[in-house]
Amino acid sequence: MKSTSLYTSSVLLMATLTASTLLSSCNKQLDKLAPHNVLFEDQEFSTPAGFTKTTIANYQSMATSSATGYDYNWFNLSEFRGNNVKPIDITSTSSFTASQDIDAFNFTNSSSKDFGRSNSFWIASYKTLLGINTVLGHVSANETDSAILQAKAENLFLRAVVYFNLVRLYGRPYYQSPATSPGVPLILVPIAAESDKPARASVEDTYKQIISDLTTAAKLFTQKKVNSYAGKYAAYAMLSRVYLYMSGAFTQPNAANAQLAAQYADSVILNGGYSLLQGAAYTAYYNNSNQANTETVWALNHDATVTNVPTILYQPTGQYTGSNSYSTGQIKPSPDLLALLGANDLRKNFYVRDKYPGNNTDTLSCYKYGYKYTAVYTSNAPMHYLRLAEMYLNRAEARVKGGDNTGALTDLNVIRTRAGIGAVSGLSGAALFTEIMLQRRLELAFEGHNSYDYFRNGQPMVRSYSSFGSGPLTVNPTDGKVVLRIPDGVLIENGNIKQNDQ
Repeated sequence: MKSTSLYTSSVLLMATLTASTLLSSCNKQLDKLAPHNVLFEDQEFSTPAGFTKTTIANYQSMATSSATGYDYNWFNLSEFRGNNVKPIDITSTSSFTASQDIDAFNFTNSSSKDFGRSNSFWIASYKTLLGINTVLGHVSANETDSAILQAKAENLFLRAVVYFNLVRLYGRPYYQSPATSPGVPLILVPIAAESDKPARASVEDTYKQIISDLTTAAKLFTQKKVNSYAGKYAAYAMLSRVYLYMSGAFTQPNAANAQLAAQYADSVILNGGYSLLQGAAYTAYYNNSNQANTETVWALNHDATVTNVPTILYQPTGQYTGSNSYSTGQIKPSPDLLALLGANDLRKNFYVRDKYPGNNTDTLSCYKYGYKYTAVYTSNAPMHYLRLAEMYLNRAEARVKGGDNTGALTDLNVIRTRAGIGAVSGLSGAALFTEIMLQRRLELAFEGHNSYDYFRNGQPMVRSYSSFGSGPLTVNPTDGKVVLRIPDGVLIENGNIKQNDQ
């Protein structure tokens, strides 16, 4: 496939391109990206305002949540591979779309663009990286302008997030021989020639790049904006998550990485200026924009660009009366998840009645993406990517892995008490770790953590229930199914990229 450019210029990344132009651009493969239009780029990056504008475009590139966009596919691939969801019907009248949506749930891991979401996610990721690297490539080594340095910091943060999501989907859990396990291609400048065909870096080297980008970004931030934008404490929050993924299983922890995960979480908790919402404010957490939310550290904002996630999760009862395909969300919270929520658990409020005609069993839907729900399946709900609650849970897990049972129990009880289920006492060791994992599952459900939390800790993902077309399933952390298959088109066009074994 020949192409002239993924974008005609960096200024056109999102600011002036129409949605149809962007979507048609998505099909350019990773190693077929010709140089940008240098004239337009020079004009755009001739002022600090140009750096700010193109950085905003890169956020919007990640927040493009159509079926071929970034965050819709990230959500599908991250959440459907766990045991929090239960499909009760096909998710679309299109057989291709239905197969794509259910592929991750079944751990089929199709490499075909027609039958899985790996292709769309890979392309959307590297499209976003092209925009990010274009901005970074125009920042001089001796730059002193605060606006340009802020743009550099934000794009380093975004690059780290994109690579982290890529490596946890396409690379094996970190504790499994990271130095020799293949990660993903690390592209740090826009590819200018078709002959440049990057191979996969190791999982270890991919994580090193992520950490380098985040630590560099944290030192460069010159502003603290609303939480739709990255900042120093968003970088610290991501570092806490990254080091937690590197901290090994409870039975064989990496104490040094666990300590770093705890330290970065500590910085966010103590110095970030965030606070956990309480009571009625907590139960209304997902009914509002992220912009003024004191608990959200960073979110992909959809006030300007809607999200398609509600298409499959929640559609108000009666919205499509008479339609056999779209009467409710087809992806329900699993009976396994709902059974774990006690009578007084405030988190029950995040699941609302949304009854499918003729189905008297699966009557609840997840409402975390229902903010400003529209009549055509979309909403303005943000993706709360980093929350203060996660930092308490990160620190709790890191502390128990390091032997600090008292500190871990204190952090755990902050989350339990806020949820209305009260503190626990007397837990330590494995029992404490198990309870921390349970609260992670309940607190962070439908936010893209579930399956990763099992696999990175050396635990199986156990699905004890049947669903539409699928029976119970157990996937062990060493199973080949844990990693996605790399898209066929990528392998065809770049012989240096090797496929994951299944």
